[in-house]
Amino acid sequence: MEILISAVGTTDPISNNRDAALLHIARTYRPEQIVLVYSEEMLVKKDLVEKALCSIEGYHPKVVIESIILKNDEVYLFDKMYEVMGQIIEKYSGTDHQLILNLSSGTPQIISALFALNRINDYNTQAIQVATPNKSANRKYVPLSSEDEQKLFDGNEDNQKDYEDRTIKDEAEKFNHSLIKRHLRNLISSYDYLAAEELVTRKEYNKLLSKKKLSRLREILNDFVKVFKTQAILKDIQGYSLTEVEKKALNYFLMIEVLKERGQVADVLIKSKSYVEFIIEEKIKKDYPDLIKYDGTFPKLNEEYKDFEAILDFIDLEFKKAKGIKDEKERIYSPQSTLNLLSYENILSYYQVSPELLKSIKLINSLNGERNKVAHGLSEIDSKLVNSRKLQQTIDTLRFILQDTFEIDDSYLSCYQTLNNEMLDLLRQ
Repeated sequence: MEILISAVGTTDPISNNRDAALLHIARTYRPEQIVLVYSEEMLVKKDLVEKALCSIEGYHPKVVIESIILKNDEVYLFDKMYEVMGQIIEKYSGTDHQLILNLSSGTPQIISALFALNRINDYNTQAIQVATPNKSANRKYVPLSSEDEQKLFDGNEDNQKDYEDRTIKDEAEKFNHSLIKRHLRNLISSYDYLAAEELVTRKEYNKLLSKKKLSRLREILNDFVKVFKTQAILKDIQGYSLTEVEKKALNYFLMIEVLKERGQVADVLIKSKSYVEFIIEEKIKKDYPDLIKYDGTFPKLNEEYKDFEAILDFIDLEFKKAKGIKDEKERIYSPQSTLNLLSYENILSYYQVSPELLKSIKLINSLNGERNKVAHGLSEIDSKLVNSRKLQQTIDTLRFILQDTFEIDDSYLSCYQTLNNEMLDLLRQ
């Protein structure tokens, strides 16, 4: 539905035998609904304005008189008009509504407020101005004679020492808050949680939202900052009915997904291998208990495991193939070697696990060369090898490995985005 939101100005509805702004926008755009915002002074025009709107041939809009009546002593205060008109726009905004804002009727402060609201806030709005019929100011300036100029100066009651100071310093608090909210929304949409937290915790923004909403916003941001600074598990994930290992795996996957959205390709490459290594190690520990033993924190093959020799032979054979070594009967793969993702891939190949899982692990291993250049050689990333499509494929692969190994429902995977959306919603209020 198209809805016209308009203040009623002194020239509305008709001036000098021509449409004034309100009537002209209604005639041209024919919105289904017109919301009229009156000041105390303009209320006397209510019947006249409605009659004028109904005089447009073949047009019968729903005319709504906004319940908020603008006070005469406030229509000249920009920040107050910004706040009030913002409340009115918020009331009529909706996903199915296209709002038309009249930028020609009302005081300059009302018009400026509507202009700013159209530009700054995320409403589905378009702002319309109407030129005067003669394409100039409504009132032409007529030069004064010298005598009239002197009378003008002599009659100026403010030209005395004890004149009444009528100036009002504009702090523009509501307007500034809208700018800050917009900036915060942009930061959160780009997952820059640290910058958002640093901004929202400043004392000067303690009135940015209600105490309850601001506290919630700060709480979420603080939690996200901890996640990316220390790899802490998000509080919401801590509350899920998952094992600690599953919580850790889910949280780490969502971290990598955010890094991908930020465009931090190097971090995605470095963390992906470590992540899959962790998951597959947990899978082997679960499916083949005691196959892995630990030398401190280093995983090794357990020599006492029933399939130890056969697995070692298999890994050794795959190792030789990868190195291009033929006709070497002696083992070159040490049983004391620390297990890594390639070793885990070989172990799962030996046990003939699902081809889909093996294919996924191979894809992550295939990125290892590029990862090592980044992690150890400080090399520039080859954009041909690691483009946006490849990155998305990597994320999809990580998701598959996660859900293939653990019983993690799809609903859990939207945790970060749900909190993101909650923060964005808080900042739209």
